[in-house]
Amino acid sequence: MGLKVCSLNSGSTGNCIYISTPKTTLLIDEGAPVTRVEKCLKLLGRGEELAVLITHSHVDHIGNIPIFARRNFASVYCHHLSAEAVKKKGQYDFGRLIEFSDESFLVGDIMVEPFRVSHDVPCVGFVISAGGLRVGLATDLGYAGGKVIGALSRCNLVIIESNHDVGLLKANKEYSPWLKSRILSDSGHLSNDACAEAVVKLARAGVKQFILAHLSRENNYPELALETTNKALRSANISGVGVEVAYPYNMTGLYEVM
Repeated sequence: MGLKVCSLNSGSTGNCIYISTPKTTLLIDEGAPVTRVEKCLKLLGRGEELAVLITHSHVDHIGNIPIFARRNFASVYCHHLSAEAVKKKGQYDFGRLIEFSDESFLVGDIMVEPFRVSHDVPCVGFVISAGGLRVGLATDLGYAGGKVIGALSRCNLVIIESNHDVGLLKANKEYSPWLKSRILSDSGHLSNDACAEAVVKLARAGVKQFILAHLSRENNYPELALETTNKALRSANISGVGVEVAYPYNMTGLYEVM
């Protein structure tokens, strides 16, 4: 039994990651257009059990979950520290809204291991596993500390934030000093350089495939994010590692972790 993985939407316009076994399909966040996600599910396939896992309460991650869950009879899982904020931002079927803590839990035949990341609201990453295979996700985090690296280093494929180029952000005249400070802080977003540093550590631990996610439209370019990570891998003399960028409104390749 393998895990199928695909980014359906990534960035400030909305986030949604697809991870599935033949029996169980998980979406991590759902801030993307509902009809588009539904079309993607028809194309990719879905298991009998469908659930949405919430990383945190920002609207680009949860904005379309209530309507998606109602239309598709999906359960919704959120960390107990995010629950009140999540409930205030949408009309949920509370019979299908399930709170979790920091402990691992099962959804169908998939084990979900949450771990906390540093952001300006309570936020978690996930390690998703089935049949001894693991996929990790960490987006919306100010820094990738030892606990994050430790969790992700056990994975076959990792989805990690490469939000901004520091130089482009600092030069952006449309962003206020406060907003720049927030993004650059330890509770903000991971820069290209910080992402590349984390990818090198994870590649040395054995991770072979990466998806760079949550790129800023204003302070980054896909080519720049990709080259920053690939340059760091080359400098560390690491080969045999795949890196792809996740786009808004475009699916990545469909990965089958076997």
